[in-house]
Amino acid sequence: MKIRVLVCCDESIMSAAMRALLDQQPDFEVLGFTTGRESAAAVAELTPHVMIVVAPALGLDDSRELAELAALTKIVLIAKAESAHRSVEALCVGVRAVLAPDSSADDLIHVLRTVSAGASMVMPAAARRSLQGLPQQGRSYGTGRRAADLTPRESEVIVLLAQGKSNAEVAEKLSVSLATVRSHVHHVLRKMGVSTRAQAVAIAYETGLMAAIGRTAEFRGQEG
Repeated sequence: MKIRVLVCCDESIMSAAMRALLDQQPDFEVLGFTTGRESAAAVAELTPHVMIVVAPALGLDDSRELAELAALTKIVLIAKAESAHRSVEALCVGVRAVLAPDSSADDLIHVLRTVSAGASMVMPAAARRSLQGLPQQGRSYGTGRRAADLTPRESEVIVLLAQGKSNAEVAEKLSVSLATVRSHVHHVLRKMGVSTRAQAVAIAYETGLMAAIGRTAEFRGQEG
C-alpha cells in the first residue's frame, strides 16, 4: 500500500519540488496541496497517512491549528532554524517530526516512511542542531524531576529516539529485543509525564536533559 501524502505549502516552487521528489518514490502517492486555512478540510476529505506542513503556511503562532491537524493525521513540520523554539512547541502539541528546510531529500523521505510506519518521532541532525541551542524554558519542577529520573538505558533510548531511530533500529543499536525497547519507551513516557515520543524529546531539549545526557556520556568516556 502506498503512503498517502498531503502537502500544506504556500509557495508554488516549493510545492513543485515536493511533487517532483515524491513522485520519484514508488511507495508514495501525493494527494495534492493545500494552504494553512484549508488544511483541516483537506485532511478530512483526502485522509492522508502523513501531512507535510511547510512554514509559513502555518506560522509561528499557529499551535492550535497544528494541534487540530495532529489529531487528524501524522504531521511532519518543516520550519526554519530560527523558528526552532516553535518547532519544540509543535512537538508538544502532537506534531510527529520536525525538519529544517536545509535537510536533505533523503532525510525527508526517511522521515515520511518512518512516521507513516508508526514511529512518533523523527528529528534528523539538521533539526537537532537548531534545537540544541535553545534556552531552557523553565518547565515545572515536576516535569524536570521526572526527566531526571531516567535510568542510563532509558537515557540512551531517548537519545536514539531524537536521532529518528525506529524501535527496530533502537533494538539493533542496543542489542536488545523489540519488546524490551517498547518497555523502555513506555517507561520514558511515563516518567516524563507525556503521551508521545515527540513530546518526550521536546521536553528533553527544553529542560536541558539532552545536554546533561551528553555531558554524562562524555564524562564516562573520559573515565574509561
